[in-house]
Amino acid sequence: MTRMTGQTLGLGSLRLDAAYCLILGVAVAAAAGKIAGVIALPESLLFATGGIVVVWAGLVFWMAGRVPMKIALRVVMGVNIVATALVAAASVTAASWFVVAVVLAIAIEVGLFAVSQAVAIRRLAATDAGSRLA
Repeated sequence: MTRMTGQTLGLGSLRLDAAYCLILGVAVAAAAGKIAGVIALPESLLFATGGIVVVWAGLVFWMAGRVPMKIALRVVMGVNIVATALVAAASVTAASWFVVAVVLAIAIEVGLFAVSQAVAIRRLAATDAGSRLA
């Protein structure tokens, strides 16, 4: 089995991240009223957050094809780190342990995207270092 290049891994990570954000953003916006019933956050905040995440998904997809890969990965990774912390913090407002677990699972998923982007950045850096030596 061949190892993915940093470029391939980075592009895949960004595209998957964009798809995940699109699905999650639409779901949060559509279910904002129901989510507000189990998480002590205003429905309007949840709806707006879902919309922002949908817009972010479009921006991530755009960056994947138009911005140098290292820059796109660093920007998206940074936002994912902040989003992980915010989602994890939101879990403390949940009404039950099950909801806390679900919200924390989402935080972990977002954090894993940041990890995949960090791996892609490392592979890109290794490729750049190898080409300078050649």
